[in-house]
Amino acid sequence: MVSHNKQLSIRQVNIDEIPLLHQILIACGLNLKERFGLSHWMPPNYPLEEMLKDAIEQDIYAVTIGKNLVGTFTLEMMTTVPLSYMRYGNIIWQIPEDVPAVYVHKLAILPTWQGKGLGTWCMQTIEKLTIKQGYYAVRLDGVKTHPKLLFFYQNQGYQQVGELIYNSDIWVDAIVFEKVLKFSSPGIAFGNSLV
Repeated sequence: MVSHNKQLSIRQVNIDEIPLLHQILIACGLNLKERFGLSHWMPPNYPLEEMLKDAIEQDIYAVTIGKNLVGTFTLEMMTTVPLSYMRYGNIIWQIPEDVPAVYVHKLAILPTWQGKGLGTWCMQTIEKLTIKQGYYAVRLDGVKTHPKLLFFYQNQGYQQVGELIYNSDIWVDAIVFEKVLKFSSPGIAFGNSLV
């Protein structure tokens, strides 16, 4: 498990730091290809230019242990589900589509730091950040052909709510997950409130 817990931190990065985080994704992509035969993060599937563009509309974070950059993730803060998510498959969210939620993209830990609990720590940190910023659920997806990743999300309490079916040579079909952190309306209560 994480033995450097006191030194672990996240911070939102500025545009100048994106190339360093992109290198983490490339390293993880090479590792995924070598270990599992997955190539969805291999260049040119997610070029640096695309990540720079994403940095304008989404929140990209660095994960550090002390001064060491060890990972990254991207948070897309949504007040409604974009139509692009609806066209891929039958997704049935646990809370209404217009309830603010966070969508996690490209959670990556450098291969040399994997297996030490950093992924779990990141997910717990994302959930706390989600609640602090007034959002109600965390949503994400994992490629269907990576059972270890799917089990990881299920083990973190995420429920399968649908699939992304791309019919593409580049993108791999994925399972969509959601975890409701807090939500209530008259006569209805969902999830565990962590506030």
